Amino acid sequence: MVTVWEIPDRPPKMPDWGISLLMLTLAVAIGWLIGNSGASQRQTNPEKKFRSHYFRGLNYLLNEQQDKAIEVFLRLAEVNQDTVETHYALGNLFRRRGEVDRAIRCHQNIIAKPGLTERQRTRALLELGEDYMRAGLLDRAERLFSELVENDAHTPSALRHLLDIYQQEKDWQKAIVVAQQLARADSRSMGHIIGNYYCVLAEESIKQEDPEQAMSLLRQARQSHPGSVRASLIEARMAEQRQEWELAASAYMRAYETNLECLPEVLPAMLQVFAAAGREQEIPELLDRLVNETHGITPVIERTKIYQQCQGREAAAEFLVAHLRRHPSVRGLEYLIDMNSDVSISKDSENREVLLELTRQLLKNQPVYRCTQCGFSGQQHQWHCPSCKNWDTTCRIRGVTGE
Repeated sequence: MVTVWEIPDRPPKMPDWGISLLMLTLAVAIGWLIGNSGASQRQTNPEKKFRSHYFRGLNYLLNEQQDKAIEVFLRLAEVNQDTVETHYALGNLFRRRGEVDRAIRCHQNIIAKPGLTERQRTRALLELGEDYMRAGLLDRAERLFSELVENDAHTPSALRHLLDIYQQEKDWQKAIVVAQQLARADSRSMGHIIGNYYCVLAEESIKQEDPEQAMSLLRQARQSHPGSVRASLIEARMAEQRQEWELAASAYMRAYETNLECLPEVLPAMLQVFAAAGREQEIPELLDRLVNETHGITPVIERTKIYQQCQGREAAAEFLVAHLRRHPSVRGLEYLIDMNSDVSISKDSENREVLLELTRQLLKNQPVYRCTQCGFSGQQHQWHCPSCKNWDTTCRIRGVTGE
């Protein structure tokens, strides 16, 4: 048996056209029921009272007093096979408006009424669980969704909501179990999501100084998602801590080869690891390869540094300018100006300082990363988009002011 809870009233919000339209539909339906029931029967006192309340509600509606009209029509409209869809719609509209207490009462009213099908009642339970989630009552929502899963009712939807709850609560072990259930119930790939859960648990194990548990979790991450860039990066950092430079270099290269877009995050550590492993002579050739494959400014700047060290400023500037002509980049321009900032021609030096400051200010407030699903942007990389809640969708922004 399902237990429901009452939520105290909150101040009503301003009415909108959606509520008005729904109220008008509900009023027409109730009016039809009144006319249909009264056509063949003599009016009794209860029927007169019913009609009186109906016209009072209609009067509230016509005078744009939707909140009062809602209360009247909800009391009059008995939940049955003919009106249950209207009650669903009304509850959902309340939830979208943020009036969660009213949505909860509406869906509780459906659950409490006899004579409905089991499917209609379980749908009301699903809607009520969503109301609880919107209200932040995650424990109550979890109980409802878990019960629906146990009863094999609306299982994929209930599992998706449970997954959302466990992600919010950062209960990654439960999230893994639910994601595996969802993959079976909904025939959808959940490998990359489950892989991220294992990676989060591995990072927690590293913080707790338990490298063996971390490696075990990373193996499970790879079993779930063989192409996990995140797992490769964690393995590379762990190898660095152990000063196993060759292993770290291999892990960084594996991350890059799995997803070229991760290069800006991988490259600085990758070059340090190659140097620590005694493979400095391979770095120029590696950077040439990365420049050709990605056309990003990060490997170009690193290659420019090597040109400057080995062949001098002019050769470095020539290489960088040639790339900027093909792929304009404010970051590249900033480095070019900075590279020549110590040339001792006073007037030109002053002009360069002004130009350098302008490019830095231009880049200062530019977002660096953007979610490919919802467009959310920011300065930090996120494995889990804080806006659309998708995993592995955040990439470096490309273009003149980006990568």
